[in-house]
Amino acid sequence: MRVSQVCNPRKGGRMQRMRRVLVASVFASAGLLVEAPAEAATTVCGPSGSHTVCITLPAGALSGEVTVGISNAPNGGKMQVTWVTSRGTVRLLTRFQPSAQTQDYSFVWPTQKYLDASGTLKAKVGNGAPVSVAATLSNGNATDFQHSVSDWQAFLPGLWIDANDPVIAASGDGPDDGAAANGVAASIVAADPALFLFLGDVYEEGTFVENRNMYGASSMDGGPGTLWGTLANKTQPTIGNHEHKNLADFTDYWHGRPMYTSFTFGGALFLDLNSSASLQPGSPQYGFVQQALQGAPDCVISFFHIPVLSGGKIATNKQAIWALLADEGGDLVLNGHNHFLMEYEPLADDLTTPGHMVELISGAGGHDVGPAKSDVAGRIAWSLGRTPGALYLTLVEAAAAGTASAVSWRFETTSGAVVRTGTVDC
Repeated sequence: MRVSQVCNPRKGGRMQRMRRVLVASVFASAGLLVEAPAEAATTVCGPSGSHTVCITLPAGALSGEVTVGISNAPNGGKMQVTWVTSRGTVRLLTRFQPSAQTQDYSFVWPTQKYLDASGTLKAKVGNGAPVSVAATLSNGNATDFQHSVSDWQAFLPGLWIDANDPVIAASGDGPDDGAAANGVAASIVAADPALFLFLGDVYEEGTFVENRNMYGASSMDGGPGTLWGTLANKTQPTIGNHEHKNLADFTDYWHGRPMYTSFTFGGALFLDLNSSASLQPGSPQYGFVQQALQGAPDCVISFFHIPVLSGGKIATNKQAIWALLADEGGDLVLNGHNHFLMEYEPLADDLTTPGHMVELISGAGGHDVGPAKSDVAGRIAWSLGRTPGALYLTLVEAAAAGTASAVSWRFETTSGAVVRTGTVDC
């Protein structure tokens, strides 16, 4: 039995352990089976700026999902956790506040997603010095991590046969394990949509650890899931600029999902695009959209993270994809990235004159929800800032295996209050 406690040992703890060993020896000598006491955890405490941080790890080599205990006094501020080995430094987690679930900075470490190594786990608050604890990962991962099954296509939506028109929820810019973000996730789970479009950004960088703890355990993996992950088995995600830094982590969490794809649901075509990659003419994505729009159904809904129109500012590197969609039957474009709720007026391919295609922004998923932007050109039909909430679409006439002829929408707060409605004929 190995016991390691580096910080705040209990008085008399050593004598207690000696007594347990002696008692176990007596029973063993008498031929009786005795359950050995579990190995104690390793706890290391130290200063990080004006804070005191304590890290607790299970004793011995770590494998599978491991709970890492992290306390912070005073209990606030931005915590960064890194894993340092001979291969370099890997950022595991950034928390902006204590977990809304545990009220501290503890997290689940899916060690099977990292290569075997001995190294140092470090945690620091803000710009403070890190507190470090030694650890060894042992999952049989000599050259690669353990990948999720690449079966993302099994989670594409099927034929909708319900007697009611299907409702689709959409939201982004939330998962950070804070109260507001978890509240948005819970409200969408309670609404029980037929489909959920995640519009991107798992905070801070969408690492394996952050996907597991901020987005949540995934229901694609067989269990019920947690937080946003409760919806994972009926989610179609688009990648945000934050998690774009960790493409392998995103792909693996979503069971091998590509960076862009399309699917049909309720007789409508959905285009799931990567706004952090080129959408310019001549790019693979532009060609993909061109091909997908050939013979497309009446309703065409595109969703990607970074909007073409943000307040009054046009993202010029996305103007071409907007024009292509607007000219070839596009009806709605859904985006996140801006941390508020917004509906634009129907616009033509030039983004300045009235037209048909509508941009809807649903980036009030709970992380740092801010004020809505303005547009002196008058293209904003409605907006709401500083209010967590989500967007809900209804595919009109898509009930009972029908084909959508229009799309209606409503913006809702986490309390279920409907704050805006609209519709577009396809």
